Amino acid sequence: MKTRLIVFGSLAALFFFILRVQGANLITEATPLGIINLEFASTAEELNAVLFGWPNADVKANIYIDFVFIPFYVLFFSTAALACSRVWKNSSMQHAGKSLSKAAYVAGVLDLIENKFMLDSFAGSFSDTTLLITNLCAGAKFLLLIVVILYIVISIPFISSIKTNDGNQPLEN
Repeated sequence: MKTRLIVFGSLAALFFFILRVQGANLITEATPLGIINLEFASTAEELNAVLFGWPNADVKANIYIDFVFIPFYVLFFSTAALACSRVWKNSSMQHAGKSLSKAAYVAGVLDLIENKFMLDSFAGSFSDTTLLITNLCAGAKFLLLIVVILYIVISIPFISSIKTNDGNQPLEN
């Protein structure tokens, strides 16, 4: 499990860095959050204001790179939550980790849906409903990931001190 965490975490970090560097042109005075401003554009006016001034190639590239990033962050957070579930003696916290391991996959699916609708919006094919779906998918994705990250963070102090039922460290391969 430790190897998977290192591989998926490294690849997720690499693609996060690539997204930040590649998407730097999308951060402007009007769009201080870059592509996140597009994810949360809820009206045609907001969408047009967000897209105005952005290089078309940069928008598309950022969304396509995100499609590559998604599996790596999903696998990292899922593996990390599952690993953390093994360090808890409390069965509720163990169950929470196993559930959050699955929730990371839900976040990934929401991100895929969101990206598809962002590409459609970028191409001019959008409605109030598709903008709302994009917005809701983005919000739900971020909420799920925040909960997963919080679970992992509160589990960290227990990782090095607790052994699994078989006597092994919980993050061993």
